[in-house]
Amino acid sequence: MTSTTRPRALAAVLSLALAATAFASGAATAAGYPDKPIIMLVGYKAGGQTDLVGRAAARVMSEKLGVPVKVVNKPGAGGVVAAYELKRAAPDGYTLLFHSNSVINSEPLVMKRAELKPDDFEYAGMITAYQVGMATYKDAPYDNLSQFIAWAKKNPGFSYGALSPASRMYMEQIARKEGLDVNIVPLKGGGDMINAILGKQVAMALSGGINYKYPDQMKMIAALTTFRHPSAPDVKTIEENGYPLGMDSYTTLILPKGTPRPILDTLAAALKAAETDEKFKKIVAAANIPIIYKGVDAATDEMRKSAAKNKTIMESAGIQPK
Repeated sequence: MTSTTRPRALAAVLSLALAATAFASGAATAAGYPDKPIIMLVGYKAGGQTDLVGRAAARVMSEKLGVPVKVVNKPGAGGVVAAYELKRAAPDGYTLLFHSNSVINSEPLVMKRAELKPDDFEYAGMITAYQVGMATYKDAPYDNLSQFIAWAKKNPGFSYGALSPASRMYMEQIARKEGLDVNIVPLKGGGDMINAILGKQVAMALSGGINYKYPDQMKMIAALTTFRHPSAPDVKTIEENGYPLGMDSYTTLILPKGTPRPILDTLAAALKAAETDEKFKKIVAAANIPIIYKGVDAATDEMRKSAAKNKTIMESAGIQPK
């Protein structure tokens, strides 16, 4: 062996040894995992759709994992506050975030301080889809987006409830195109949204779909997804209304970067159990929330693809982070 090849050979041996050690460490960690309570962060206040689904999923996961899964609400900036807390957590599977994937694939596109990317985290699956849309109270004098715009032009200074910076974008784009005078009211979760609408404090608000739990008191005006909602198939999407802004989102189990794959697989299997759990199905069905499970690889792929798609939508709309 020449003098130049010896260092390379040694480096290769060390690299393999380090990889083997890391693999063994991850496997060992997963073998005894979990052996203590798990903290599940939710980036909204209690009472909304994400909190509802998160608590229902936490119960199922706790039963499957054999340890408590404790929900801790950390509202702020559409989940960004909770996401940053997760980034600081150890990648050991004992702190996770149950949240809409919009906190990573949408919020950073409209908020400068939300420097979050899909590759900053690991994903242990997705369980439900959001029927995101613009909702209002049942007896509002408009039943669709066109009627709302006509009403808004006659009622300048109307209030719109936004759950996050990204959710502001929809109304800001509509207002800019139609020349509307709107007052954006920040809300911290589905519970705030419901109270604001039922109390008629806002003319309309972004809803993640929890409004469908109140069919006699609330109605959907426009779906903000790329598909019409199963709960309101006659309501047009935002794209059908002439605005190319449709984006889809899912409740996602998010973990710190570097969490070992065996731990992710363990959590994903526990989350998948919710798909067929009768109590879980009953809870989400009561709020008309569709169950769409995705495992580790599918969830990771969805995060990367949706982030790229949403970036294209935002840039095409001329939206810059503020």
